[in-house]
Amino acid sequence: MKVLWQQILGILLVLLIALGISAYRVSSYMQNQIFLSRQTQLINYGQNIISNNFTRDDLERASLLLASENIEIQVYLSDGRIIYPTYDQRYNSNLSQENLESIRNGSILGLSSTQRYVETGEVVEMATVFLPITYTGGEFPAGFVSLGAPLEQLNEQVQSMQENIMVAMGIASVFGILLGVISALFQTRKIKRLQNATRQISQGNYDIEIDTRGRDELGDLARDFQEMAVSLDESQKEIKRQENLRRQFMMDAAHEMRTPLTTMSGLLEGLMNDMIPENQRERSLELINKETQRLTRLVNENLDYEKIRSNEIVLKPQKIEVKKLLIQIQQQLQSKANEKNNTIQIEAADNLVIWADNDRIVQILINLVTNAIQFTDNGTIIMRGKQLDQAVQIEVIDNGIGIDQDQLKSIWERFYKVDISRKNTKFGESGIGLAVVQSLVEAHNGTITVESELGKGSVFKIELPLPPEEPNK
Repeated sequence: MKVLWQQILGILLVLLIALGISAYRVSSYMQNQIFLSRQTQLINYGQNIISNNFTRDDLERASLLLASENIEIQVYLSDGRIIYPTYDQRYNSNLSQENLESIRNGSILGLSSTQRYVETGEVVEMATVFLPITYTGGEFPAGFVSLGAPLEQLNEQVQSMQENIMVAMGIASVFGILLGVISALFQTRKIKRLQNATRQISQGNYDIEIDTRGRDELGDLARDFQEMAVSLDESQKEIKRQENLRRQFMMDAAHEMRTPLTTMSGLLEGLMNDMIPENQRERSLELINKETQRLTRLVNENLDYEKIRSNEIVLKPQKIEVKKLLIQIQQQLQSKANEKNNTIQIEAADNLVIWADNDRIVQILINLVTNAIQFTDNGTIIMRGKQLDQAVQIEVIDNGIGIDQDQLKSIWERFYKVDISRKNTKFGESGIGLAVVQSLVEAHNGTITVESELGKGSVFKIELPLPPEEPNK
């Protein structure tokens, strides 16, 4: 069943049930009010008659006055026998002994249905009240008076009232159904818009606009749907961007692997076939070793990144003296820096200590310093360590080519290379090094940031935790 018809049927059922219950309660209330009003009217008439120490003439005059309202007056002895307007006992009160006793005690009997003979001899249902005669010495002895009106009149009033309620219920039902249908159509139109948007998204079109002005649950759903569409659109763009980076990386990796493999293959073939002179064999072996290390580094970087992402890497943190660490890095990379006429300087206090895995922190700094050397010519690379309030900061500063501000946020991404010129062997290999660096720093519960200006150099800042305090012995 369509949602529209479900809503219309639901509204119709709720409306009919609500109107039915309301009509029943209103009808019952109005019916009680009609009977209560007649009862009050008859009791007031009766009390006026009794309070005036009435005579037979008074009753006849009152009967003439009330005849226009079809109200009949009768007087009874205390035992229920009729004495006015007739002595015919067919017209007696027919009250139970309990009711008679209640009247003798001065109580008024409220409206009740009784049967009375009329002059034509027919029996008519009357709505009657009974009032006690509370004084003696008058023309009538102790007893009680009844005033009754045809019950049919009250039933007609009730029926008229019920008909009016039914008409009002019908009119309310029509308007309610019309409003319900309009509301259902309005809500269904919102749902259809979401449905159309869903179809577009399923077809790959994420650039959609949905009306989100509503303040109801459908409006909330539309806003959530719009946010989802925007998120999916951004996700798809990011997936495409990452896919492009991955493809570029595969091309770069294939190129960079092919170059050393071609070199190694040629050198090995020459060595095997004695095509390389004796005085050049050592140089050839050095080239093979260098290219092998290059391929190993490329593979290890990817393996490290995957291990970090899979939480498979296990760190063994220990106290490390920062100055000794920086000297070690300086010694390892000095020859590479000399090739580009760069100078490596160290600035760190002797007592500065960090809490880190030795092999991994060496890997982090070698990667950063190597990058600094690659992008700097005839410059200075500074490794600076300093104490902060809650951490130790290590900076790697160069005055090389720098990084454009628009590209800074992307340098930590896997496969990303900042500049097209850096996709050759002169400026690195895979573009995965900084992604590994960031992941390793975060694995140490540290942070890494970068500041750079194109043409003026870069500053990489690493903050690592202090060693845990040793318990007092």
